[in-house]
Amino acid sequence: MTIRGSFLRCALLPFLTLFLCSCITTDKKLGDYLVPSDQHLILNTTTFDLPIYSRPTDSLQTSNLFVYESNLTLLFGACQDPIFGLTKAGSVFQFIPWSSFSYGDFPEPVSLTLTLIRSTRDNIVLDMNQTTAPQTIFVHEVLTDLSYKYGYNNSLLTQDWEQVPISKPGQLYFGTDTIKVSLSLDFARKLLTATQEERDTASLFKKRFKGLYIQTESPVGGNNAGRINRALLSSAEMVLKYTLDGADSTLYYSSDYYGHAFNSITHSNAEIDPNSSKNIYYQGFAGIKPYIDFVSLTHSIRTWAEQSQIDVKNLLISRAEVLIAYDPAIDYTKINQYPPLLYPFTRAYTDSTAYYRIIDNIYLSPPEGNVNINRSKYHYSLNITSYLQSLLKKEEVTERDNTWLMETTSTIIDDYGTSMFHHSSSSYPLALLEGTSSDAKPILKLTYTVLK
Repeated sequence: MTIRGSFLRCALLPFLTLFLCSCITTDKKLGDYLVPSDQHLILNTTTFDLPIYSRPTDSLQTSNLFVYESNLTLLFGACQDPIFGLTKAGSVFQFIPWSSFSYGDFPEPVSLTLTLIRSTRDNIVLDMNQTTAPQTIFVHEVLTDLSYKYGYNNSLLTQDWEQVPISKPGQLYFGTDTIKVSLSLDFARKLLTATQEERDTASLFKKRFKGLYIQTESPVGGNNAGRINRALLSSAEMVLKYTLDGADSTLYYSSDYYGHAFNSITHSNAEIDPNSSKNIYYQGFAGIKPYIDFVSLTHSIRTWAEQSQIDVKNLLISRAEVLIAYDPAIDYTKINQYPPLLYPFTRAYTDSTAYYRIIDNIYLSPPEGNVNINRSKYHYSLNITSYLQSLLKKEEVTERDNTWLMETTSTIIDDYGTSMFHHSSSSYPLALLEGTSSDAKPILKLTYTVLK
């Protein structure tokens, strides 16, 4: 009995200790009296309707001199979407001879073949059945001297290239890894007339042979037909076989990576109302995209602050989050076309160029990573805290502070792993988002405190 009693007392002792410990409370106000009452920070939350519309990204840079990629992706092809209509892409690039050796007088061309290697990324299709659909390829000779001004999706005009193609008729491509196009003997014969000086000097050669433009026919069939192909600029080469005095010889030409190369892209957007309040549209390349009116948004915030007797100069934003929803009932195959990461870009200008620049202090870190689409909550979440705070400090917010939401990607630019974030220039996502008249309309969720 004594042993049993001692055992019970020993067993109960830890539980009593735990019980007594659980009664101890922490005074979270300890030292609170040392903080002046006018420095107490109280967080509040409010929401604003987001003034957002759909606007095209006019004059999007697509040149290898401006695009942040290790190797420019040449885009050529066309596809037809039921909402966004027809999108056409073509590529312009310059080429130079591999060597400048003399090939004698009166050489006679036998064949001229252009070869391209498909990018490691898949070609772009809206319907998987179009992955291997045949496309007729056309190659044209460029007629205009190219310069840095030809760095935009809408740079190329009809008069800039020879309307009659130099590719032979019936050149079909089925989406395979290698693209081969037979070019005309007339163009091959023209190449063989290059002088020794032109063959020796790349700038003189490109002055005469200004470049090539490659495109395909528009898709035949209904909606979701067609394909936009991706090829590597560095892979482009031409092989010219000729005879001279009965002997066979070969000349090689390669793309000039340090020359001018860009993608020419057009969109019809025939069925889209850019001022629709029902939907906000997102289209890759230079297509229509969500456009946030920060002039109107900051005006709404200032009006709210005034009505709430808050001095905007004392408004400290803890988090400014843009929430843009999409229909949860949308087909999963369509969701796969949605961009994984959208972020705001402003339109910036220099003396000679215009370009889209991501806003400062992009917030991308775990758990967000390089994705801000939330597939469980059916919305995009964009952290714009620093940008909005900077606008509220400005004397005047102008249209140049308004932003387009663009698919964003990153490129490592040095040996230390530093990343540069920029818009994705060679992908073609499509998305239909909830508009301002929707029950799940876009909002700005503001978490803030007021300094006293």
